[in-house]
Formats: sequence, structure tokens, C-alpha cells
Amino acid sequence: MHHGGVTQPPDDHEPQGTPPLQPFSAPSQPPQGSPWQPPGQPTDAAPGQPGGAPGQPYGAAPGQPYGAAPGQPYGAAPGQPGGAPGQPYGAAPGQPYGGYQPYPGSPAGTVYKPPKDPVLAEWWQRLLARIIDGIIVSIFISPVWVVTVLALVHRIQNVANQYPDLSQPGAQQAFSNSMNQAVAGMIGVFLLLGVLAALVYFAYDWLQHGLWGQTLGKRVMGTKVVTADTRTPISGGAACRRAAVFALPSGVPYIGGLFALINELWLTWDTQRQCLHDKAAGTVVAKKSMLAAQAATPQAAPQPVTPYQG
Repeated sequence: MHHGGVTQPPDDHEPQGTPPLQPFSAPSQPPQGSPWQPPGQPTDAAPGQPGGAPGQPYGAAPGQPYGAAPGQPYGAAPGQPGGAPGQPYGAAPGQPYGGYQPYPGSPAGTVYKPPKDPVLAEWWQRLLARIIDGIIVSIFISPVWVVTVLALVHRIQNVANQYPDLSQPGAQQAFSNSMNQAVAGMIGVFLLLGVLAALVYFAYDWLQHGLWGQTLGKRVMGTKVVTADTRTPISGGAACRRAAVFALPSGVPYIGGLFALINELWLTWDTQRQCLHDKAAGTVVAKKSMLAAQAATPQAAPQPVTPYQG
């Protein structure tokens, strides 16, 4: 600066010119063969793995989600298809997530069966009770059967007395015709006796179950008929239905016997050990001792509900 012809040194407080701004430049690429960069490997890529594509996660192949094997959807095991439309995550193909799987160690197709109710009577107890009842009913109707059989024998003897000498002409044919008529008449009588036996068994079963829930055979075996839901004594109407389904079909020739067999065998595969006459009346046969034990067990009284005090 010139001042009065004398050159003065520049003032230290005099503002200096602002240096021009330099454009930003990215750091130079490290040289190939540097300690941390393998030769021929692009920046930000794992060794042997292409990388650096725009929007591509580190360490993933182009177009491949992070953490998945090449060509494998995320979350699927190697060699296992997954990620199909509508397929839940972590489920096997065709298997919904959380679907039923058999218990480990159980054979395939095993069906769970509920445990047997210890209160219900065993099949052999019911069988023995029926045998005892059958003997008792047979004793009641045996006089009728004895009279009927004696009448048949008497008729056969009368026919034989009419034709003492079958060697005479026409005697053998007449004897055969008389015998056929006698047997045909007795067949009808036996059918009526079968219906009578069914009615007697119906009354025997109905009255005793309606009054006491037990027949004489069940008393001997210690069993009792109760309702299937509450295990309480059955009504007279339920006892009537039960006795009708059990006893009356046996009066029908052939078909009645087949139904009686199926009816009695039904309890062997039924979960509540019910025969068909039990299902018709809504009853089960229980062990009387177990019913008494359950009745003696105190039941927890319901707790009163306290109203909310706001």
C-alpha cells in the first residue's frame, strides 16, 4: 500500500480474499494387490463373489435375497422348496403351518382312543347277568313249554295208534299225511310260544329296571342301569324303551335272533359299552360299588360371584 509516497507493509487486520471452493471428489480406488483388497475383486464384494450392483446386499448374488442359497427362497432349507404362494413359512410342502403331526414314536395312522370309564360294567359282568336272567325267565315259561311238548307227543301217539300196520295199502300214505298236519299245527304253537317268551322277558326287564334299576341277574353281579349323562336312576319310560328294544325283536323268527346277537355284541366296540337298547333309552350299565364311591366323594361347591364394587 502506498501512503504519501511511502510503501507501507500490509496491515495484518486487513481482510484477505476468500480462496475458491474445490469440487468434492471420491477417494481414489485403492490399488490392486493392497493388503485388504484381493486382486481383481470389486470393492464391497466378498472374495470370489461379484458385488457392487446397485441395490444389491453385501455378499449376495445378483437378484438373490440376503442369506439365501443361490436359487433358494429365504427361510427354506437347502434342497427344500419353500416360499410357494399360499405356503406358510416353515411348513413342509402341502402341510399347513401348525397342522397335526403324529406323536414321535407312534405308528402312522394311530388314532387316539379315550381311556375306558372305570364306572361302567365289564362285558363279562353283563353277559353273566343276562344268563342268570335268562334262566329265571325260562323257569317262568317252562311249564308252558312242557305242556306244549307233551301235547305234540300225544298227537304223534294218536296218529301212530290209528295206523298200527303200515304194511296195509294206503296206510303209510295216510300216516305221513297225519304226521305232517300234526307237526304243522305244532309249529304255529311254537311260534306263539316264542312271542309269549318275548313278552314275558319284556315285562321282567321293564318292571325291575323301572322300579329298582336292576334285574335279579344284575343284583348278583353288582351292576345297575343308570342314565348315560347324569348317572342317575332311569325313569319308567326309559326302562320301557330299553326293554322293548331288547326283548320284543326276539319274538320275530330268524330276524329277531340275528338282531339280538348284534345288539348284545355292540358293547364290545362301543366307547360307553352300550348295547343298542342302551342307546335307544340313553342308559348305561354301571358298577354299583363305583356309583356309591362317586356319590360319597364330596363335590366342590360353586363359589358365589361377588359383584364388582366400583
